[in-house]
Amino acid sequence: MKNLYIILLLTTSLASAQTKWTLQKSIEYAHEHNLQLKQSQLDVEQAKINKTSAQAAFLPNLNANASASWNSGLTQNFTTGILENQTTFGGNGSLSTNLNLFNGFRNRYNYKKSLLDILSAQYQYADLKNNIDMQIASAYIQILLNKENYESAKAQLENSIKQKERTLEMIKTGVLPKGDLADAEAQITNDHLQVIQAENAYELAKLDLAQLLELNDFKHFEIDEQLSDLNIDQNLLQAIPENLFLQARENNKKLKQSKTQETLGQYQIKLAQSGYLPSLSVFANLNSRYSDRDQIGFGGIALPADPFWDQIKNNQGTSYGLSLNIPILNGLNIRTQVKKARLAYDQISIAALTTEKKLRSDIYKMHKDLLAAFQSMTAAQSNLKAQRKSYDYAVEKFKVGLLNIFDLNNIKTKYTGAEAQFINAKYQYFLKSKILEYTINQ
Repeated sequence: MKNLYIILLLTTSLASAQTKWTLQKSIEYAHEHNLQLKQSQLDVEQAKINKTSAQAAFLPNLNANASASWNSGLTQNFTTGILENQTTFGGNGSLSTNLNLFNGFRNRYNYKKSLLDILSAQYQYADLKNNIDMQIASAYIQILLNKENYESAKAQLENSIKQKERTLEMIKTGVLPKGDLADAEAQITNDHLQVIQAENAYELAKLDLAQLLELNDFKHFEIDEQLSDLNIDQNLLQAIPENLFLQARENNKKLKQSKTQETLGQYQIKLAQSGYLPSLSVFANLNSRYSDRDQIGFGGIALPADPFWDQIKNNQGTSYGLSLNIPILNGLNIRTQVKKARLAYDQISIAALTTEKKLRSDIYKMHKDLLAAFQSMTAAQSNLKAQRKSYDYAVEKFKVGLLNIFDLNNIKTKYTGAEAQFINAKYQYFLKSKILEYTINQ
């Protein structure tokens, strides 16, 4: 059994280590575990609780009250009328209710405001989720970029090692001077440094994404290096920026939240203005009392106190009526609140307008960046093909002794640089396409 447990544990660890994270899986995991999203979800739940409170304000209240007391010391004896030191027990209870009939529509405004608060919190949650999605996509693409740079650096190192071997053979045959060996070794040293730096950048990029996902197991964190999750919408290149903005205006959660906050500001003004109006409520009260003191009956004869429940029944009293409150002078408090609400509304309106203008500006800039990234990728790809041909031709010349190792390394450096430029341009195009896609659709 012990061996079986160890085998199962190792199998589970191996399966965990072999699990590769796709972009979609990373995003879905973040939606469930990201602490910021959890906090934002709690804000939504709090807004729903506030809605329940706003609904309850339309209902009447009902309160029960009871008290009991013992009085000791010099008190009047109801039988003799003489002050005596005595202890008496008494109690009273009441049941009261109150219903607001009109309070300047405050309950109504508060309820509608609570619905908008829920909507605003939901938009805020969705906007935060979209931002996290973009962060994850960016970190994911950065891993792919750094991994490709790492693989390219390793390939260059292997190629330099082979060049050194060819250089040794050509030195032995007298085709090349012995000094070329030092250049070949220097190139290997430089390429080895590039491999170390590229590997470190690759591991750091994985660490960044793992931390963004709030994972603790960094060692076994691996992503699916296929680009199946990075399908590019080619229609974005031919799209008109203004049309993209109109689409984003319909979908963008940050802008929707700004518009919701603007409507909330209007209800804040109405709530403040409701303070000018009178309020009307209806109330009712049922009460009774008990005392253990003797009673004075006919002819001044002292009679013992009635039983408890008899007194509760006989001493019942009721009251009911209407209560009207008309604000006349309150130190300009309501007027000040209205001014503050209007000022806050103006600020919110400006913020909403600013958000919309920024969204339009961002869409135009993102589209321009996408076009530039596509053009850069196309140009880098053409340059890479040309540098590859030049390098292959230089290698052939080197093999027959028509080119020395120094000139070959210079050509190789240009080819390596062209390869790095293409890799970077390709992933920059992927990233900018995803950012624009998220902005207009989320």
